[in-house]
Amino acid sequence: MGESALQDRLARIERRQRILLVLLVVPYFVGLGEVLDYWVAGVLGAACALVVLVVGVRRRRRTPAAGR
Repeated sequence: MGESALQDRLARIERRQRILLVLLVVPYFVGLGEVLDYWVAGVLGAACALVVLVVGVRRRRRTPAAGR
């Protein structure tokens, strides 16, 4: 198996891990909404989503363009 094939396989595995992480985190926000308030949980969720978006953009910009 060539290195590019391994890189593609690793990228698919990482995407699956992110999807599973999101699927596991969402119920915690719903539970937080039950405990606190849905408005507060929504604000916390939006803040976390913004942080994840910023980190993702920064990681994307650091990777070399040749790898895309």
